[in-house]
Amino acid sequence: MRRRALLASLAAGSSLLAGCSSVGTTDTEPSDPATDTPTATPSTPAGTPDEVVQIDGNALFGASVVDLGTIDRTYALSPMRYRTEDGAEVRMRFDATAAADHPARLVASLQNTERYRESVGLDWLPPFGRPASEPPRDHGEPSMSAGLRDEGSLLFAPTGDHDLVDEPPAVERDSDGQWRLAGEIDRWLPETVTLDPGEAIRGEYAVVGHPEGSGRPTGVYEYLGGTDGADASITVWETSAPGPDGESRFAGESVPPIDGDGEAGAGWYHTADESSGTYLRPETERAELPAGITFQFVNHTREQLGCGHWYVYKRHDGEWFDLGPYVRTAECRMVPPAGTKSWTLHAYRGGGSLPPEDGRAYPHLGGGRYAVSVGYGDESSSSTAMVELVGDPGEIVPTDGVEHERDGNTVTVTAPEWDGGESEEDVTVSVTRAGEAEETLIREQVMRDWYRGLRNTLPFFDEGIDEVRLRSTEQVTYGLIGHDESRSRYRVDGQAYEVRVADDE
Repeated sequence: MRRRALLASLAAGSSLLAGCSSVGTTDTEPSDPATDTPTATPSTPAGTPDEVVQIDGNALFGASVVDLGTIDRTYALSPMRYRTEDGAEVRMRFDATAAADHPARLVASLQNTERYRESVGLDWLPPFGRPASEPPRDHGEPSMSAGLRDEGSLLFAPTGDHDLVDEPPAVERDSDGQWRLAGEIDRWLPETVTLDPGEAIRGEYAVVGHPEGSGRPTGVYEYLGGTDGADASITVWETSAPGPDGESRFAGESVPPIDGDGEAGAGWYHTADESSGTYLRPETERAELPAGITFQFVNHTREQLGCGHWYVYKRHDGEWFDLGPYVRTAECRMVPPAGTKSWTLHAYRGGGSLPPEDGRAYPHLGGGRYAVSVGYGDESSSSTAMVELVGDPGEIVPTDGVEHERDGNTVTVTAPEWDGGESEEDVTVSVTRAGEAEETLIREQVMRDWYRGLRNTLPFFDEGIDEVRLRSTEQVTYGLIGHDESRSRYRVDGQAYEVRVADDE
């Protein structure tokens, strides 16, 4: 009977999502709880038998990593722990790397965590079921669902050190240094196993290639579990060359720092090479507006990295200008070893509504050089990639629905949200020309909601206009005028302006 395998509740990992603590990984030797970085304590039933594989409590988000001693490959197994809907828990980790006399090995346990006797179906519980992976795919690509028929699959072959196997399959090492199954793929384990409350079984597996396969391509080898996703995978990369293939179109280009970080510290994609364990890769580095460009962060290291918040910048006059988001949450998003995270920039000029609903839409962008940065990085605070957007220059236009009238050298602009001065939230903002400014803004920044007080005033500075007054609500001052200040000054397109809250006359 096919069982649906479910990941354990993410609530169990809430402490991880709220902070930046690291998740442990295993190398060729089992981890030592006495020396590992502290993590959340795993939930273990009373009377847990010794056969249960001991791993970190946050292994749902981690990976077990080994460098092979036979070929130039690194294997990263994830997750190391998952639970099923019928109360079983699977734990697994690498126990040994590949050597001349044995293949890479992993150990796994299956435990009944319920209070009653349970019969557990094994067919969809890797590594106890699904012995063959799907063929390898690149990060982000869908599975090809070839399974046992594909010669490029990676196999979990049980060894003699297994509670459910009496006659383990033979494995052999070929002249190219790679370990493979010596015979046919078979059902080596029973379809089901019945466990008493708290009881566990243990098994050791050799990680080997298909008997008719050749080579060991890099990529993600996925072991499909149940329909709701307790899939396991082994991500394979070259140990000596974990970085991206090919060369960036911006290779060799010198760029200014972002937010005070030096160029090297920003983890730029165009400076990454095959030795880079982490990188942020754009699907294209040049596009015509409007465009949707997906950026993918790849972690080919042994560390869990964060905190992953995404930012957009535009380069202007040799400087990067922040386009937001300007309100950022405190939660820390992490990428485990062998993990990836993708984010799509929807860039276009003018208004209108484009997807998505998740805050990734950036309207009113003009042509030019942009950078997308995310707070994941190895030995740096972020990873960054550039893209050239081709299109007309940006322009500053007021929001829909505002009305304006001129009285001499003053223009009064009224926003739809203004309540005639009757509401406590109503406010009038005065903008005048100035000689100096503390901060320079570009057009794309002015068109963001954060600066809509300028967006709804600057377009009305025609010849002879000395002041533009905006009647709106106090929200228009957020980010525009400091909490402890009565006025701020900005320079836009070479002209300085002073912004202050004024009494409505």
